[in-house]
Amino acid sequence: MASAEVLDGLNAKQLEAATHVDGPLLITAGPGSGKTHTLVRRTLYLIEQNLAKPEEIVLCTFTEKAALELRDRVRNEAAKLGIYSDMSGLIVGTIHGIANDFLDKYRYKTPLGNNFTVLDDLTKSLFMNENFDALVEGFVSDSDDSGREKYFNEKWSTKWTAIKGLQDYFSRIAEEMLDVSKLKQSDKELVAQIAESYERYRALLLEQNTVDFEHLQVFFYQLLADTTEGQQVLNAVKYVMVDEYQDTNFVQEQLVLKLASASNNICVVGDEDQSLYRFRGATVRNILEFPGRVKGCHEVTLNVNYRSHQKIVKAYDDYMKSHTWIDANGRRFRFDKTIIADPDGVFPDYPAVVRISGTSKSDEAQRLADFVKHLLDHGIVKDASQVALLLRSVKIEHSLPYIEALRERGIKSFCPRARGFFQLDEIRLAVGVLSIILEYIGANRSPNPKGALLELDNYVDSCLLELDPIVEANPDLGRLIQKFNTEIADLKPGQTLDRRVADYIYEFLAVSPFREMIGDANQSRTLATFSQMLVTFQQFYGFTVITSKNLMGLRRSLFSSFLRLLYESGINEWEDPDQAFPKGHVPIMTIHQAKGLEFPVTVVGSLQVSSSSGKELDRNLGEFYNRPVFEPEAMITGFDRMRLHYVAYSRAEKILVLTADTSVGTPIQPWHKPIWDQAKDWGAEAERQVETQSWDARAKLPPKKPYSFTGDLKAYETCPRQYQLYRLFEFEPSRAVLITFGLLVHQTIEDIHRLTLEGRGAEVNAKYITDRFEFNYRHLMARATRKMAQEQKEAALQHVMRYWEQNQAEIARVQETEVDVSLEKDDYILHGAIDLVLGDAGTLEVLDFKAQTRPSDVDTEVIRTYYKQLCIYAHILEQRKGITPTKLHIYWTGETDKKRALMTFDYRREDVEEAARHFDDVVRDIRAEKFKVVKVPDQKVCNECDFKPYCESVGTIQPTRRKRRRF
Repeated sequence: MASAEVLDGLNAKQLEAATHVDGPLLITAGPGSGKTHTLVRRTLYLIEQNLAKPEEIVLCTFTEKAALELRDRVRNEAAKLGIYSDMSGLIVGTIHGIANDFLDKYRYKTPLGNNFTVLDDLTKSLFMNENFDALVEGFVSDSDDSGREKYFNEKWSTKWTAIKGLQDYFSRIAEEMLDVSKLKQSDKELVAQIAESYERYRALLLEQNTVDFEHLQVFFYQLLADTTEGQQVLNAVKYVMVDEYQDTNFVQEQLVLKLASASNNICVVGDEDQSLYRFRGATVRNILEFPGRVKGCHEVTLNVNYRSHQKIVKAYDDYMKSHTWIDANGRRFRFDKTIIADPDGVFPDYPAVVRISGTSKSDEAQRLADFVKHLLDHGIVKDASQVALLLRSVKIEHSLPYIEALRERGIKSFCPRARGFFQLDEIRLAVGVLSIILEYIGANRSPNPKGALLELDNYVDSCLLELDPIVEANPDLGRLIQKFNTEIADLKPGQTLDRRVADYIYEFLAVSPFREMIGDANQSRTLATFSQMLVTFQQFYGFTVITSKNLMGLRRSLFSSFLRLLYESGINEWEDPDQAFPKGHVPIMTIHQAKGLEFPVTVVGSLQVSSSSGKELDRNLGEFYNRPVFEPEAMITGFDRMRLHYVAYSRAEKILVLTADTSVGTPIQPWHKPIWDQAKDWGAEAERQVETQSWDARAKLPPKKPYSFTGDLKAYETCPRQYQLYRLFEFEPSRAVLITFGLLVHQTIEDIHRLTLEGRGAEVNAKYITDRFEFNYRHLMARATRKMAQEQKEAALQHVMRYWEQNQAEIARVQETEVDVSLEKDDYILHGAIDLVLGDAGTLEVLDFKAQTRPSDVDTEVIRTYYKQLCIYAHILEQRKGITPTKLHIYWTGETDKKRALMTFDYRREDVEEAARHFDDVVRDIRAEKFKVVKVPDQKVCNECDFKPYCESVGTIQPTRRKRRRF
């Protein structure tokens, strides 16, 4: 295919960016300038010109959603243009995600062990709470008149504010890759104390085989910089492209520069005017200084906006130019550029920038709701989802007036990040039920609750008040509550109840009104989130089952600590990643949330609100940075305000609406005046002019989803309902058991293969195997729900030793181990993880390990299932590598005789093709949401399933008498 077709439709600057493929490149891309389209075509140009294979290209994005969109656009464009390279090898993701994948692959070369845990914001807070005493030891004072302890030079007065404050400092220390030994010698006592606490925190992370997002990046950088495997990664990467470069921090900059260091082919794309994430350590200097820091950098500016009406483009371009971007020393903090509208565009004459002001917050919301109704009533927009409301904060106190005003006019809204999770009916019901069962009442509460704890107690009381009429209307619910309350109350000293807190949620799903909630996808997903929260509580607070001894501590920990933290910080509602903004709803979101999106009608609300930027971390840590603090402190707040609203204003396609509450005395903050003055008042004249228009949103295809044999096909065929509830709705099993025996055998055998692949097979001996086995065992046991008996552990080691002793010649034939492979299908991605690929002289063989003995009967369902799995792997390899596997093997590590351990199948094309067709059929059923249980699963499957009570209540399976044991 001619390269002209790949580059067809690009403007002159986009073409220049797409075809500059030798050396560093900076693409400064204004809003709506087609940067993603340019990146897609640049990627395809590299492949079509044989400059790189897909697996030699790294594409870094800011969010997982953006990564999926970019991945799919590359694949879809490739198909349209007749480029038939397998795109599944393309390395696309966030910097965190890419770091995680490489660390997992090369974990034996990192400080981390197998099965390391990655902490998100919530679990990081819980991890610090769990280890709080160790973190603050020596940095606690009792200087409060009430006797309340203070932390770190009296900076924080409560435990949770200390945890939040330490999180910010720890993140910045890691992101800036600071020398902790120098921090500990700081003249500022607070900095020295925090440095020592950080050192303990990092040691605890490694001790518990855990990592946060910041250290994922640090460890990945160290892998690339300090190991042979890291150099192999660098040598394999030919091109690196980084989107949203203005929002990278120091360690991310170092990472991407290191990734591209072997080839020097790095392309960074971004817009300094859209830099929003200073509070996460991002610095606009990375993009502003890139041309000067990277030798031979070529620069291209994309300044033609294809998104917005020309009046909108002029308004926000004038807005940015109205600010001072040069400091007293003449340093510029913005590239000199002008954004222009599409020169070939046709722009009807109507007021594309309008303003709405109210005499109060409520009046502002009412007038905006009238505006939206007018657009819908006159067919100017086809659906409410085409109108987006952007606010600085969507917490309920800010978003509620708009939600209510729209509701009064029959218009739905969607504001999942209002942190209103705990106000949802199903959650209020669940919290009320748990508080009765666990008797979080009266003397079982803190006698003098204050602050966040008092708010939590008041919330629980409101849930209890609402529970009374619900119980009266649903007697089965009342009986179940009484049963479980009595069950706990009757616990005798020394007794243990074979239940966990999360078990109760699954029991209540069997009775109304919970039972009906399972039939509602949104409520089901909300309850699934609650199940995840309770399992997280069990893990981080160490409550495995309920006992007479731990009941009081469990009750206090669950409510006074865990739920208090969540209630105080707020939890977002569930969002569909494939359809972020449901039809028929006005999306209400933060400006940060709207970044990268576009809407026919964009409303930027509450322009009378002021804002400021946090500067404490730079003040206290800046002298230790690897480079001086960049922007003048006195200018930072002004810069951040302008950039934030520039992002908001540039989301609008057809009409930009500015709103403000004038009751505070001034309609807007002064920095908005340049754009506010260009806007026309919304009134009768503006209405008539806009009524001539009719707009629709651009259709977007949902991203292709990956499906695997074990996680999808096998799970779906085991039980469609289990698949729906666990896999799609993401209920968390209350008693998830890590299958340690098989993992331990697999991972130690993998270590043998990896060392062999490094050319160091001679170093594998009994001592090496024992050491790696113990290393893997230690890390697996840290996560296991049930510990392995000594005889099981010894048996697992024997599996590994026997395999190595009997197969040293075959191990030398290993080409790849633990191979993650994907195959592009028309409407999904077929994903697999192959234990072993063997080969000689251009041949391939597939081998999968099973840590068990071989079934005595060859014609069993177990072997048939495993054989289908091998056929799927063969199908993927054949399509990916263009080589037909000659043999398919199962190796049963539990067998003492090698001949019996190795089960071999000849490659049969008809079987492979049938397995692939069957996989397609199952995926089709999943996508069609065919989750009705037609055939009841094996009794063992049902007995181990949390949803057994629910299935009994709806008649899927026959009820069995269950008695909860006390012992």
